[in-house]
Amino acid sequence: MVSDFLVMHESGLFFQLNPAEYDKALKKYPELNNAQDIDYIERSASASIDVGSDAYFDNSTILAQFERLFKLLEFKECFKNNNIEILVDNARTHSARAYSLLDFGKGISTRCPVNYLEWIDDTGATQSLSCYFQHDSNKGKSKGLFEIAIELKYYPPPGIKLNELRQLLSHYPAFQNVIFFW
Repeated sequence: MVSDFLVMHESGLFFQLNPAEYDKALKKYPELNNAQDIDYIERSASASIDVGSDAYFDNSTILAQFERLFKLLEFKECFKNNNIEILVDNARTHSARAYSLLDFGKGISTRCPVNYLEWIDDTGATQSLSCYFQHDSNKGKSKGLFEIAIELKYYPPPGIKLNELRQLLSHYPAFQNVIFFW
């Protein structure tokens, strides 16, 4: 298994320093040459493991890779005076939501794949919302996306179509899988 840093730059598809750039990086960060549990590709932050015999790419391993990348980036001459954006795509089996907007129906008593929506709010706190009514004549029935939107303070118009409702809610954290790092 490989964990790579791909780049969109004329210098090449994979991030790697040339020998002179790496020598400069070693002068500032001599620990880059220390033996580690991660098998890095020479002069890069890309790494590989032998599935079944090596350690796994866990959170601390990924963090170590990014720390190495940030140390190396400042020495990549052809990247000077460029804006750098990093998009992280981690393994689906470890990060994907158990549900998608496509799994929900619009109205009451329509399909609903989970009991609760869960997300992290702007303050870093975990939030949740029941997808089923807890009281009244609808107790035990699924709310549907229309009612969920109202509870999330979106207030969709009464005649909204299901695909429009999905689009409206697609930016809400409870329905997002992508994580951005700045």
